[in-house]
Amino acid sequence: CRMPNVISLIKSGDARPLAVASDKRMTALPDVPTAAEAGLKNYESAAWLALLAPASTGKAVLDRLYAAMAEAVNDPKVRALFVEQGAEPMVMDPQGLKDFMTSETTKWAAVIKKIGIEPM
Repeated sequence: CRMPNVISLIKSGDARPLAVASDKRMTALPDVPTAAEAGLKNYESAAWLALLAPASTGKAVLDRLYAAMAEAVNDPKVRALFVEQGAEPMVMDPQGLKDFMTSETTKWAAVIKKIGIEPM
């Protein structure tokens, strides 16, 4: 779920979060266990966003973009806005992001194949 959609229900007591599907507890919900902590192993799913550039972008430009993005994400005011939206801001260097995206593609391709979802 998206945090803004449910945070008011949680704060009012009209909804009780049972677990988060991430591998770590959420900053916005520190008392809510992960699915694994709640006894549901191998249940991890998280939405993510990334700053991407065309493959032809030069290293100097990529380095400047990465530095600016890292500076912004590490700014306490910007981090607070991410957390308020239910996001866990993090900085990955370009190779780390490439490895993460490859891992996510492999993971979800296997899930899609296993449950038999046909390509569109």
